[in-house]
Amino acid sequence: MVGAAVAIVIVWQLFNVLTQNTKKPASAGQNATSGPVAPSVKPTPMPTVTLGGHAVAAGAGPVIILNPGLVAPGGYVNVEGSGFTPASAVSVWLRSGGKSSTSTLVAHGKTDKWGNLTVGFHMPTAVNTSNAEVVAQQAGGGKTATASLSSSGGVGTASIIGKAAGKPGSMVTVAASGFGPGELVNAYWGRTAGTPAATLTADSSGDIRATLRVGIAPVGPTSLVLVGQRTKVTATAPYLMLGLYPSTTAHPWAMRAGHAMTFTGSGFAPSEQVLIYLNSNRSQPALTPTANSYGDFSVSFVVPFGLKGVQHLTAIGDQSRAGVTSAFTVLPYDPSAQASTYGALPGTTVSFYANGFAANEVVLVYIGGQGNAGQLVTAFRVNAQGSAAAAGSYVVPSGVGPQLTFRLVGQQSGGTATAKISVTAPKGAAPSVPPQPPYVLPPSLGGKPSPAPSHSSAAPASSHP
Repeated sequence: MVGAAVAIVIVWQLFNVLTQNTKKPASAGQNATSGPVAPSVKPTPMPTVTLGGHAVAAGAGPVIILNPGLVAPGGYVNVEGSGFTPASAVSVWLRSGGKSSTSTLVAHGKTDKWGNLTVGFHMPTAVNTSNAEVVAQQAGGGKTATASLSSSGGVGTASIIGKAAGKPGSMVTVAASGFGPGELVNAYWGRTAGTPAATLTADSSGDIRATLRVGIAPVGPTSLVLVGQRTKVTATAPYLMLGLYPSTTAHPWAMRAGHAMTFTGSGFAPSEQVLIYLNSNRSQPALTPTANSYGDFSVSFVVPFGLKGVQHLTAIGDQSRAGVTSAFTVLPYDPSAQASTYGALPGTTVSFYANGFAANEVVLVYIGGQGNAGQLVTAFRVNAQGSAAAAGSYVVPSGVGPQLTFRLVGQQSGGTATAKISVTAPKGAAPSVPPQPPYVLPPSLGGKPSPAPSHSSAAPASSHP
């Protein structure tokens, strides 16, 4: 009897030692963002039994199950447990997988009088792994249960409500889910990088319902691509991109060089740069306006001198490559002029009245020849209205006539006007009036300045005896 009693005492002491070891609290670390780290509890060795050809634990302990066990970021996870000490506090931790495992405290709960636990948490949007682990730890570290949790992460759903076909600039409504609560989501058309066409915001459940403008993508089947900025969740919706058929108009469609015209266009992609070429689309674009959010643009410019007749402006969208060509006509200048007198004697100084030239241009006055041929005899500048009065100066020499014809040519516009005078020979003997020296265009009218004379070329001063 004594031996049996001693054996019972020894077994009881051994049982106390084992149970006291399991009740020791495990060590806890510190997480940089989530507070204390769930302790790494070494399970107490338990007897095992063979079931289904596998060794499984024979000892009883707490157990938790997760519903659902596969959850998207932001989704709700319900934790149900049993086998804990009745009316005890339990902390629930989420431990991400990998070598650099970190833990986040996600919930607190309390067991009922039977040791059952019911608590839940929202899956953090930053977790995107297939091997996360939920740890439910009783206060003091006495009892711990674990369960595996997978997050689908990475993939969301998106659809376009209504007609899933249109052209850049159309408005569509999109519905999407699977993103983080309150997350900013970039929207792309036919690509997944670069500058987003729009930035949307998910609600507290990670869902999106928003209206946005269709961006630029190749014509044909394409996709609206949504990418979460924080979770990197991606969702796509099919879309049929239709072609753009822009139009342009010149206002006015006919004008003279040196005058302003306005070139407008519509039907381009929203906010894209429009390349405008003159008479060719292979050289440097002459103008590069940017379309507004509706795909319209308007640009004004002065028609350059040197253009005559029908001209073509080609507008091409820099991103959409949609193009259209419009024509306009450059009208010729048709000025008029007259001399300050209709009849003159040799020695008479003649000036000119002119109208219809280009604003502020220089008018060259010739005698004889065609175009810019002949003898240049004087020049003057017209005002902003293309007019001049009593401008220029020419002295009628002896031996000309009975009629002189002057041609007035606009230096920029090329417009030509003529003025005529009759020359009457003087009665009786009269001094001869020599022809004026060759006219040199002064610097004020665009001529080259005369070089300053050097000392070596200066004429010596004359001496008188």
